[in-house]
Amino acid sequence: MRRNTTIIVILSLFIVAIIGCNSVYEEPVDSYKSSSVHDDFPIPNSATLLQTITETGNPNIDNGAKYEVKGIGGEQGLSLPTRYFEEIQAGGWVELEDKRAGHFHYFEKDAKVIALEIRENSIGVYEMVENAKF
Repeated sequence: MRRNTTIIVILSLFIVAIIGCNSVYEEPVDSYKSSSVHDDFPIPNSATLLQTITETGNPNIDNGAKYEVKGIGGEQGLSLPTRYFEEIQAGGWVELEDKRAGHFHYFEKDAKVIALEIRENSIGVYEMVENAKF
């Protein structure tokens, strides 16, 4: 009887560990809102505005915003939020994969380019100037 209890405890701990390790950010498909940077560019409903950026010192960025999004990006911001990217693309934004650089992903729609920075627990959304160099 004691052996069965030990096995159950070990299995329970294993299951808890697996669930804890899989707590990667994934918003439901329908839980997005407009960003403060561009009305047509979505951000997760759980995003909290941390900073509005009007002066970046970068001549290629018109304006931007940083948001706290618990769990996004995974450790060191290296995990891509698949559902979020699907939502962006469902809105007609096309990722410029050849322009991807580190934490930055670029999306284009109607000649407008948005840079999306994915970090651990945060995102940055930046509207690029026309003919930006990136």
